[in-house]
Amino acid sequence: MPQLADVLKAIGPNAAIVFAAWIFMGFLQQRYDSAIDRYREAVGDFRSNDHESGRADNLKDQILTYRHRCKLMGQATIIGLIAAILLISSLIFGALDVLIPKVSLIMAAGTAASIFGFVLVIVAAMIVIAEGRIVHRQLDDELRDVDDLASQAGHGSRELDR
Repeated sequence: MPQLADVLKAIGPNAAIVFAAWIFMGFLQQRYDSAIDRYREAVGDFRSNDHESGRADNLKDQILTYRHRCKLMGQATIIGLIAAILLISSLIFGALDVLIPKVSLIMAAGTAASIFGFVLVIVAAMIVIAEGRIVHRQLDDELRDVDDLASQAGHGSRELDR
């Protein structure tokens, strides 16, 4: 009969993977919250202030970009949560494998949960990379309606319009 120590030996070293997944989830949630805060701030600014045409157009574009970022980070967060659930499930399957050894279904389910969990972590990270590229473009777009700053940053306002 397996002992608790046997179960802990089976899952203990791999528990670090779960902690890493939760740290990654915190990172995703932080980026998601930040994008939503910026989106709400930009929408509030647009609603409450009467901007000149150039600034209003720039702000509209930024709002739509923030909305896109929010959607991307929302997807990354959901994918990251599913990945964390799969990685935790793989630990549970590891414990079950100790308690009920040599059951191929348990071994297959644990292996699948591990592999899919790691694949989804990579997918979520790739979404963060895509969102990061958008943030980089937003840095230039922020200056689009301020000619003096755009030229000092090495871009004419027309170059930033794309």
